[in-house]
Amino acid sequence: MTDAKVRLALTVGDPGGVGPELVASLIARRALAAAEVFVIGAYAALADWLSLPACKTARVIPYADAARIAEPESFPVFIDTGGDARFPRGRASAEGGRASGLAVETAVFLAKRALVEGIVTGPISKEALQKGGYGYRGHTDMLASLFGAHEAQMMMVNGRLRIVILTRDMPLRDAPAAVTRDRIRAGVLATAQALAELWGVERPRIAVAALNPHSGDGGVLGDEELVTIVPALKDLRRDGVAVDGPFPADTLFYKWEDKGYDAYVALYHDQGMIPFKLAGFERGVNMTIGLPVVRTSVCHGTAYDLAGSGTAGTGSLESAVALAIECCLARRRRRGAPPP
Repeated sequence: MTDAKVRLALTVGDPGGVGPELVASLIARRALAAAEVFVIGAYAALADWLSLPACKTARVIPYADAARIAEPESFPVFIDTGGDARFPRGRASAEGGRASGLAVETAVFLAKRALVEGIVTGPISKEALQKGGYGYRGHTDMLASLFGAHEAQMMMVNGRLRIVILTRDMPLRDAPAAVTRDRIRAGVLATAQALAELWGVERPRIAVAALNPHSGDGGVLGDEELVTIVPALKDLRRDGVAVDGPFPADTLFYKWEDKGYDAYVALYHDQGMIPFKLAGFERGVNMTIGLPVVRTSVCHGTAYDLAGSGTAGTGSLESAVALAIECCLARRRRRGAPPP
């Protein structure tokens, strides 16, 4: 084991959104100095915000040459996935979706070659991604597919508050049918593994939310708890997993700090995202657990309405970089393996 810096791939995100200015701000303030970073995305959009001469003269590798990348002599290294394309600022475009999609693919390529230990992603637009020819609903689904990690889960992190969103981005009307026993089992097991590997919590305590108001009130307000959720949690407990629930969602997160749980599992998007963002939206981090590498991200979108103003806050991106470094080091220690 060595004390070498963690090496990360940092994708800029949609070039029409706030991603370029956020990444440039971190570079200018040397907020990436604790890691060795490949910065990947539309360089033309990023360069508008790079005021430091050292950044202006940095090594820029065209996307076509990324497959031949070798050990860099210095960092950051820029990989340009935008080329000569023009990117309209403040709206979704096919060009922006393609550049941001290629950036994610390139980050995965570097990870598969063991050139990076972690991936940090800037904000993308689902609309732009699909206009650019990608059929994914977002980063989590895309990364799970590219890595072949079909049990990957989305976890929102803000300090000690960790919430897994079980059914992620789907219409609310589809969520009840998607909350299956297998899905609950996969989500809880992925959560337990991530807590052990990335935070050193070897016997974590996990709480699971109910789907219906008042946990279904004995079947009066819905039977998903009785038919699906309770049996799934019983099976997990028989296997030695310390999991409790289902708890009514309207009280589960009240005074969560005092409840002693290491993570929570919410069954649909807003059930987990509302308490998470109330707890500290500005510094929150979106993670994908269950991948062969650490992946963190901002917990906000492209903010097209703020793009170009230079007023977007960098807190979430800074937290994402810091958490990626922390988790990569924890995984390195636990596995006893050398870094790239």
